[in-house]
Amino acid sequence: MTAATVIQHRRGSTRITTRAMTRVVSAVAADALGVRPSQVSVRLADADGGLDLTVRAPIRVVPLHDSPLDTAAETPADGTILDRTDRAQRRIRGTVADLTGAQIAGVVVRLTGARIRRPDRVD
Repeated sequence: MTAATVIQHRRGSTRITTRAMTRVVSAVAADALGVRPSQVSVRLADADGGLDLTVRAPIRVVPLHDSPLDTAAETPADGTILDRTDRAQRRIRGTVADLTGAQIAGVVVRLTGARIRRPDRVD
């Protein structure tokens, strides 16, 4: 078979099912927010060829008495919950796009609560 013959053949396609995509997004979001995948709810929607992701989950926080304060900002060293959610949103977008090859049009993260855990514990 020559190179010209290979080029003439129609190439196949790879499709990711909704269930598989939901599980990938759930795992990535759980990692970004510091919770278990079972605590994450995902909704996928078409956005003119792209994919809109809506993630609903709690966020992991450390007890205030265990969190060193940044003396300049008077906030926990890893940032406010809003800052952490913004970072998680960007991380979800980038990681899901990298893992699946999907064009991510938008990511909405809706926090449903806070899971208070010590830094050395795994949720």
